[in-house]
Amino acid sequence: MSAYPRLLMRLSPTFSKTIDLQKELENIQAGYNGECRVDQLIQETHFTLPFQTLPNVEIQASPNRLIQIDSLIITPSYICILEVKQLRGTLKFLENPYQLIQTIDGNNTTYVCPQQQILRTVDSLEYWLQHEVGIQLPIFKAIVIPNKRTHIEIPPTQIKLLGPKEVPLYLQKLNKHPAIITTNQLQHIIYKIKNSNKPYNAFPLIKKHTIPLDQLKTGIICCCGGQGRRYSQRTWTCQTCGKNIDNAIKIAMQDWFWLFKSTITHKECSQYLQINNKNRITKLLKQMNLTPTGHTRSRTYHYNYRKPLFKETQSN
Repeated sequence: MSAYPRLLMRLSPTFSKTIDLQKELENIQAGYNGECRVDQLIQETHFTLPFQTLPNVEIQASPNRLIQIDSLIITPSYICILEVKQLRGTLKFLENPYQLIQTIDGNNTTYVCPQQQILRTVDSLEYWLQHEVGIQLPIFKAIVIPNKRTHIEIPPTQIKLLGPKEVPLYLQKLNKHPAIITTNQLQHIIYKIKNSNKPYNAFPLIKKHTIPLDQLKTGIICCCGGQGRRYSQRTWTCQTCGKNIDNAIKIAMQDWFWLFKSTITHKECSQYLQINNKNRITKLLKQMNLTPTGHTRSRTYHYNYRKPLFKETQSN
């Protein structure tokens, strides 16, 4: 979530797609808020058996099938898939073909129908469980609309539709089903899913959104968007608001890997931070979880996005 605000802060004022990116950020934020709300509602459920909630699951079920689930709930009795749609306005769930039509102020927007998505996901998950785990559980599914002001003109017929307050009650009804597997088998399924879960990596964002490198500001950037100026060895101040920029180097390096590239060289790091001290750049690169390749002069440092960028011993 933090990457998009940082992208907007570093964008050149002359960049032509800024408004589009702002709209995308608003949609992402709305979706994230909806998923957080649903996660909270799941925690309000009175589960009578052990359970595990896994958000944002992405598993390669087969070479040509990817499983993507907003919220996955696993118990000894069942598996439940919740597809969260944080949409406002009026919604029509159409079939033959499947479509979701959103109407706001008379303007229609067409989306891939979540009914179709969930039916495909259930089929893929059943296949994966059979071949990778060898255990079958009944799979229940529902679409959740967290926005209570959303008007449903045509509801879905294939998948249950839930409002925000209905989620705990729906799950508690499912909890009446008897246990089918043991606690050890449940833990085995959870382990296999976690081990196979490989969330989509959207970074670096300039590649995803086709933004030229020269359209991003380099150096230290304050949260207000102003350029940072070095005040002392460890202190940076904003030339716009005048405030100190906490963790300036750490945030700037996170920006690099979120926005610019998944790799960096000694020269790129020096030019990006506008620091001409070779020893300081070398020390900084060693403080990060980067994998070097190549010889000293042409060495490239690679970042694995599944790891924290800075080592625990890192200090500014």
